[in-house]
Amino acid sequence: MSSYKVHSPRNIKELPQRLPATQFWGLCFIVYMLLQFPMVRIPILFLSTWIHEFGHGFGAIITGGEFRKLTVFPNFSGVATTATTNDFQRAMVIFTGLLGPSLLGVLMIVLTRALNLYRVALFVMAALMLLSQIWAADMFTRTALGGGTLILGLIAWKLPNQWVLYIAHIIAIALCLNALTGFGYFFMGNAEVAGSLYRSDTGVLADILFGPHWLWGGLLAALSIVILVAGVWFSDKWAQRHPRT
Repeated sequence: MSSYKVHSPRNIKELPQRLPATQFWGLCFIVYMLLQFPMVRIPILFLSTWIHEFGHGFGAIITGGEFRKLTVFPNFSGVATTATTNDFQRAMVIFTGLLGPSLLGVLMIVLTRALNLYRVALFVMAALMLLSQIWAADMFTRTALGGGTLILGLIAWKLPNQWVLYIAHIIAIALCLNALTGFGYFFMGNAEVAGSLYRSDTGVLADILFGPHWLWGGLLAALSIVILVAGVWFSDKWAQRHPRT
């Protein structure tokens, strides 16, 4: 007579549940309030600056231009050096840089809320940071990127599920809210970076296209918020249609 061993469901370690919508939006409010404190903003400021400059370079690459250097300064301002040949390329470089934090943030939200791949979300960010070393311009940039890659990789690899779930959400939300926490930058005609005065991104965009720089600042800030809301809406709809079994 044959016998079979039946494994109890108690032996299966379940993944944490997705955050309910009310809890998620409450977390958005908490993150926004915490980001008003300078010390709390330091790691997010670094991530936002990095992905902003990486976004500029990515925009150059996909439109046929060149991504030459990425620099993050000790005060966490940054510069991306690109080579473009026409106004379309230059405009795309500006768009992808300004929307870079929101786009990466919403990608992390989709991976976390829709697909429950919160560890993958952090590994993706760590991989992009490691890739950025190709264009790192100086030792501080290389060190900051290397430290960020190591920390994100260890968080995704070693921390318990619930910790990783919340950390992935917090980083994603903070990146998406970058348009609000750094709201003033969108409305500057010129910006100071590492002691030098540059034409701001929205200023360059106004020069290339039309209208005042504050018009483009307002449009891009609003678009960043739309990206966050659309990403959460899509993620929640996907989760409802594809429940975990």
